[in-house]
Amino acid sequence: MTGFRAVLLAAIATPLLGACASGTSMQYLESQDGKELRSDASVGDLVLCLKRKLGDDADVLAYPEPGKVDVRVGYGHRADAGYSYLIRLRAARQGTNVEINSAGDFRPMLSQGRVTGYIRDCKPGTAVR
Repeated sequence: MTGFRAVLLAAIATPLLGACASGTSMQYLESQDGKELRSDASVGDLVLCLKRKLGDDADVLAYPEPGKVDVRVGYGHRADAGYSYLIRLRAARQGTNVEINSAGDFRPMLSQGRVTGYIRDCKPGTAVR
């Protein structure tokens, strides 16, 4: 029975450790159902807040259309190894519509709850200061 447990543990742990180390492709993240939020802060406010909180982990992609920005959350200088979150920011009549797509990988220091908290904590007018 001990050998079976070791094989079972290895079968479960290997994919989890692999996801933790390698991140996920953008195609996979885009295919996931996202968590939708609404923020009173502007797209610019949210970009600045997220860049402050996430530092090198945040890769900002601004589209040609005004008010459309994606923030890809990776692993700092190793972001090309994959991403953990895709945060889509879209300007709304007042504030911003936010969608957070998660890879579901294990990031003990950056849980989805923490990312959501960063967005909720961002106040309007941050980009003006």
